[in-house]
Amino acid sequence: MAGFPTLYAALVPERIPAPLALPEPPAGSYRVYVADWGYHAAIIVEQPRGWRLGPAGAEDAPFLEYAWGDKRFYYESDFRPHAVFATLFLPTASVLYLAARPDPPPAGATEALLERTVDAATVRALLAELERAARRAPDGARLAALAPVPGYRGRFYAAHGDYLWTRNCNWWVVARLTGVGLASAPAGVIFTTQVPARLNGFALVRP
Repeated sequence: MAGFPTLYAALVPERIPAPLALPEPPAGSYRVYVADWGYHAAIIVEQPRGWRLGPAGAEDAPFLEYAWGDKRFYYESDFRPHAVFATLFLPTASVLYLAARPDPPPAGATEALLERTVDAATVRALLAELERAARRAPDGARLAALAPVPGYRGRFYAAHGDYLWTRNCNWWVVARLTGVGLASAPAGVIFTTQVPARLNGFALVRP
């Protein structure tokens, strides 16, 4: 059974739609961060002025934090043995986490925080890559956010992609960055400590 996730990941490609078509952002440089929160990584992107990709009530937030994970474990906090077994060894439903931030997190609040700047074309491509993870209505809008969860500042949305321990939240971060040339291939990434070595052009932010 332990070998099934590896075999599944090797034989079944990631099921996720093509990137969204987003408008041209204002010219300039934009900051992109990868945050190591201890057991899972997240991508934090400076949102172009005039864009409204944030969760309801904070659509125009200066920074947007994106993460992804297993619905039962991450969103529902279901840690019962059968749920954990499914999370580890079976393809399970996933969620996208989106949080609005006035600023990037301070380096001391994370296990590690890495930063780089990108141009307008790259930030547009990255946000399109991240946004395509959310399941969408026929009109292209994200499906409504799931009910709020105590302890999380952001909101969860139904997502594309099957969760497995070999294709987990940290793999997802590298995969999304790889899609726009900001990281190398995500294969083999499981732990947050493996993420920095796959990033292209990022520097560690020191407290």
